Amino acid sequence: MMELFFKPRSVAVIGASTNPKKDGNIILKNIMNSDFAGDIYPVNPGADQVLELPAYPSVTAIPGDVDLVVMIIPAKFCADAMKDCAKKGVKAVIIEAMGFNEVGGEGKALQETIVNIAKECGIRVMGPNCTGIVSRDIATTFFPIRDVPRGNVTLIGQSGLLAAGMASDIVVNKSLNVNKICSIGNKCDVNENDLLGYFGDDPETDVISMYLESIADGYNFVKIAKKVASEKPVILLNGGRTQAGAQAAMSHTGSIASDNKIVEAAIKQTGCIKADDFSELKDFAKVFSTQPVPKGNKVAVVTAAGSVGVVVSDLCAEHGLEMPRLSDETVTALKDVFPPNMPPSNPVDLWYSIEKLGLVKTLETTLAAPLQDPGIDAAILILAGFEYTMPVLDNKTVQKITEKYGKPVIVCMLVGYNAYKNRITEELGNELPLFTSLISGVKALSKLCEYGIRKNKRG
Repeated sequence: MMELFFKPRSVAVIGASTNPKKDGNIILKNIMNSDFAGDIYPVNPGADQVLELPAYPSVTAIPGDVDLVVMIIPAKFCADAMKDCAKKGVKAVIIEAMGFNEVGGEGKALQETIVNIAKECGIRVMGPNCTGIVSRDIATTFFPIRDVPRGNVTLIGQSGLLAAGMASDIVVNKSLNVNKICSIGNKCDVNENDLLGYFGDDPETDVISMYLESIADGYNFVKIAKKVASEKPVILLNGGRTQAGAQAAMSHTGSIASDNKIVEAAIKQTGCIKADDFSELKDFAKVFSTQPVPKGNKVAVVTAAGSVGVVVSDLCAEHGLEMPRLSDETVTALKDVFPPNMPPSNPVDLWYSIEKLGLVKTLETTLAAPLQDPGIDAAILILAGFEYTMPVLDNKTVQKITEKYGKPVIVCMLVGYNAYKNRITEELGNELPLFTSLISGVKALSKLCEYGIRKNKRG
């Protein structure tokens, strides 16, 4: 049944508007701008056409079959619209309107009515109080979007942010190779368990990131998440961990936040990867979706600043990453680019070699040699946004080295001029995980290494 939400043959938009500023117009335009090739039916009793498509007074007046309905009408009209969907034989509905369980009272009663109709008529409902779906095949969000990539990451969440502002940020800035984004709002019917199971079997999804304010069915969640997380990374951000957050969750989606201790236990039991905020939800997904999974946690740090190497060493130790001595073969390979009175070590200090050879030649030794070392599982590369770094971009030096040796590499960039930093972000950051914070980069790599060790133990 989930297939009807993501790959319907026909879709109707109840509340399609002729006003380009209205959500009902934007949703229709997003569907038209996607790769959706099926029939699109605007429903608006006051219009003959919307965006040059024939409009219908109700879903029951549509001549063809309707797989999916998107509702963007006031909450008080949604129950009657659900009854029309039942008469029409619709089996999947996304309700993007607000004013339901999250406001209590009458809104809560409206949501219960919709749930009852859905159960009686075999309709699956996503929402209400959500922003729907964003993908290349169909986009039902009311935030303008187009040209969604066919990536390998799926985001699921009880947040309109995911399928609205965050989705637009990701797509326009190409900051994450996303495939699908799904906002489930109050999750009156379709919940995280339905979607986790669906995307666990989805060949287009390699990494799943989830934001939840509550867990609908803890027993089933653990069962499904354990299975899926054994096959692909599942990253989880749990909102409502504190009393203040739980109160905010109640007014946001009407959710009674799950006990944080129980959620923490579920994360450990299932093998999910815990994120602490939305940046980590995206950062971890970037690392998991672009980098090979290492076998261990032994890391080489390559930097032009000794102080940065010291701080990264501290952070690695604090986050479960080891920085071993380099092998004799690696030390020998590095000696030519180190001063005679400075034996190579980990962290690998680049500055002498940069002044002598330039950054391209330097990295061809100082990054390549540690990645060849059998005692090294991954590397952290520190770059700066200055002119001397630009030849590395021109030659795609980092990409060539990382591709050759097949070990994960993350890049951190702390200083530099904006023009150069922006170019590094746009050209290198689109292919490799790039961080402007040392702790963010180290933490993301540590999660990847933890996952790799766990996976290696399972065999």
